[in-house]
Amino acid sequence: MKKEKREKSIFGFGGSFVESCDKIFDVMALGFLWFLCSLPIVTIGASSAALYYAMVKCIKHNDGYIAKEFFRSFMLNFKQGTILWVLLVVCTLAMHLNIGILMKETDGYVGLFFICVYVFVCIYLLAMACYVFPALSRYDMSCGWFVKLSLYMVVRYFGTTLALLLVLVCMGALVWKFPMLMFFVPGPMAFIMSDFLEGVLKKHEPNQENTVECNG
Repeated sequence: MKKEKREKSIFGFGGSFVESCDKIFDVMALGFLWFLCSLPIVTIGASSAALYYAMVKCIKHNDGYIAKEFFRSFMLNFKQGTILWVLLVVCTLAMHLNIGILMKETDGYVGLFFICVYVFVCIYLLAMACYVFPALSRYDMSCGWFVKLSLYMVVRYFGTTLALLLVLVCMGALVWKFPMLMFFVPGPMAFIMSDFLEGVLKKHEPNQENTVECNG
């Protein structure tokens, strides 16, 4: 009798098994939405902000529908997300260009020093990207303030930064090894990263009572 009751609780509608399956499906669906909306490339920033917003609100807090919240945040953050994304890409490409020039035109310790500096800047920009788009989904500020905030967070929450970069490296390695996983990785990656980011973002919310509503 107890066994039958437990099986009904796990596999019946509203049970933990069905809820878990729903969560997994929603996480994967958000990843697909991110991939589709990122295809124009320049929209990756707005798409990333929307992914984080919908992931936290719908998956973590069970509030709203994933597609509705995703596209709502995508549209509201489109302009700033695009500006911030283009800025990060331009800066990163400039660093890579400098590294390439130095590797071809210079040698010795001076050249190696500047190569290391540019590599460090590239890593720092990647770390900034881990913070700036989740922050965009939550706060209402100018692009300049988002840049300043992400610059600060990378250093202030160094342990979290290392964890976020580790997640990116691991997920990137999986996609590099198995390219087909690029369709399945974005959702789980955002889900894992939100566990680290939420504690940081909540500390900077102007209204501590509202921990779910974002700029999106």
